[in-house]
Amino acid sequence: AGVYVLPAPYEHTSSYIQGSDRGPAAIIEASQQVELYDETLGCEPYREWGGVATSAPLALGGRVDRQAVEAIEAFVRPHTESGRFVLTLTGEHTGALGAIRAHAKRYPDLCVLQVDAHGDLRQAYQNNPFSHASVMARVVEEGLPLVQVGIRSISPEEIDLINRTKRIATFFASKILDPSGPYQGRAANWVPDVVKACTGPVYLTFDCDGLDASLVPALGTPEPGGLGWYDTLALVSALADGPGIIGMDVSEIAPIEGFVAPQFAVARLIYRILGRIRAARKKVMRDG
Repeated sequence: AGVYVLPAPYEHTSSYIQGSDRGPAAIIEASQQVELYDETLGCEPYREWGGVATSAPLALGGRVDRQAVEAIEAFVRPHTESGRFVLTLTGEHTGALGAIRAHAKRYPDLCVLQVDAHGDLRQAYQNNPFSHASVMARVVEEGLPLVQVGIRSISPEEIDLINRTKRIATFFASKILDPSGPYQGRAANWVPDVVKACTGPVYLTFDCDGLDASLVPALGTPEPGGLGWYDTLALVSALADGPGIIGMDVSEIAPIEGFVAPQFAVARLIYRILGRIRAARKKVMRDG
């Protein structure tokens, strides 16, 4: 298979709604109902990839914080060396750090692009440097460039870090999505600037609360005013066609019992993203 899906259902520091550790399984279950034909691409993306394989979930055995991050890195890294596209499904956003580290060892020039409602740049939250509210601070600490999209909940400490650190480019939701803002809320206007901010091939870390909560309300920390469906696809398509997307994780779905629409929307979105990445790669091969 050309795509490997690695479930790493980690949750330890969620500060509002619990249950993100059930997110990976819910997304995988919902994915069984997603139509395999993508009418926008005119193909079945899974066939174009040569198949999509899903591994058994990582058993964390009670490991948390640094140990959990290291376990997820060890889980992901062998697959990054295989040439496959690796998609990690985790619970809280902290789990993404292990996947990002694994990809950074394989692609040292990668740029992390974070879709998120929150900055996640606190040095520590509730005295824990491995909190979900601190995961991007750890990414920046390791010298990786960071582009943030859709941010609309942030602290003065995080604003100060953004202002002091040249490696961080932040596109606030109020600037890119508000019709009265500088981009008039049109993806055609702001997406090229996001792509331009990417300094290398993109690792996409996708916190589902980056989407508007009306689209995906089953979240650990929901925020109104996020990215819409077509804006998200426009962004992903431009990244795939431009610097390229070399890996991805999805986090922070906290399933609501009896309500499947959120995880189905995320499963469909993931499949659409995989289709656009594959189409962009085929175009590069075709054009030489």
